[in-house]
Amino acid sequence: MEYRKFEFDTYNVYTIKTDKFKNCHLEVVFYDNIEKENLAKINFLTSLLCHSSKNYPKRKDLVIKLEELYEASLYGVTSKVGNMIFSNFVYDFLNPKYAIEEDYLEKCLSFLFDVLENPNVNNNEFDLRTFKIVKKRILDEINEIKENPNTYAYRQALKTLDENSPTSYPITGTKEEVEAITLENLYEFYQEFYQNSLCNIYIIGNLDMDKVVNLINRYFHNNCLKNHKITSEVKNKERKKVLIKEENSSFLQTNLIMGYNLVNLTEKERHITLSLFSEILGSGGLNSKICHALREENQLCYSVQLLTFKYDNLALVQVSLEDENVPLAIKLIKKCIKDMASGKITEEEITMFKKQLSMYANVISDNQNSLINNYVFHTITNVPLIGKLREETKKITKDELIKLGKKLKLNFIYELKSKESKPCKK
Repeated sequence: MEYRKFEFDTYNVYTIKTDKFKNCHLEVVFYDNIEKENLAKINFLTSLLCHSSKNYPKRKDLVIKLEELYEASLYGVTSKVGNMIFSNFVYDFLNPKYAIEEDYLEKCLSFLFDVLENPNVNNNEFDLRTFKIVKKRILDEINEIKENPNTYAYRQALKTLDENSPTSYPITGTKEEVEAITLENLYEFYQEFYQNSLCNIYIIGNLDMDKVVNLINRYFHNNCLKNHKITSEVKNKERKKVLIKEENSSFLQTNLIMGYNLVNLTEKERHITLSLFSEILGSGGLNSKICHALREENQLCYSVQLLTFKYDNLALVQVSLEDENVPLAIKLIKKCIKDMASGKITEEEITMFKKQLSMYANVISDNQNSLINNYVFHTITNVPLIGKLREETKKITKDELIKLGKKLKLNFIYELKSKESKPCKK
């Protein structure tokens, strides 16, 4: 694969030339520091822009055009990573060498930027019909959160950590914030968003990248200079005394979440060591320490997962179980983490999980979306490219895992209790 960077005054284009895939994958990535009051609008806007445009005023018009471009696809994704908010406009299209039209590549790229820069707007307001469709979809998504025990418990646990931290802000915004969005103020925000957000474009495929970049420069009119600093990390507060919070629910099982601060991570620990540490501790399936202790040895639960958020300096252990099993589960989770910090890790475990991560790296190398995602964070937060990640993971030592284990500090224990649960002493 050949990586290249093309610099322009207001954005950069990053290319990956490879003949591994028959189609091409492009992402226009707008990103910025999180501002809580803008999250709902960013999420709304990202979805709205991919629903229709001035030249394709109904969803079916846009879908028909995508079909004409040999079943190309276009969708928007809003994501929150640490203190950063991303709006990715994701576009997949056929490699031009398989198309009949000689100008197929130009048609694809001109269509994409026409959709983004020529939205369905009249008199400084977005189209009402499209606006209502997107608003209903987002409100339905917010309402459905309370129906899913895992998602609801996760949201409430982050509020327990700190409801004023960017880590806890919902990507959709709140119901009240979405309801407050209007046709007019969303269009005003669209103009601000386009002017103020930092922007990169990433493309992977077997293409003449110089030609691609020239076409992008012709059709993309992002002319506002932005050079403000991006702060990627969230420094969530630590607690000397662990906060314990319980909440009753109507669900059949209790949902337990234990939140740990990751304290003073080095760059290597954040981008490389943490992945192996997490696999061994709880992310690596049935053989991981937490899963083995809770599920295989003690049959306490069916569902258990470890989630690590390296830019939020946070690790969460989430378990669905019967309420009477909560005290033992807490004890076992604490023991697993203590064992990691005290060096109770075998060389066989380390070797096995290194192989597992190497297999994951192979999967990433065979997936365009994953390769672009790796490249996005390589350019923005200095994450090593996948080849270097694979090689550096092989070099991780037991002592490095022990050192990282000592940096986990328990912050809170949140319990979403089942409807039949009884008060119990932790």
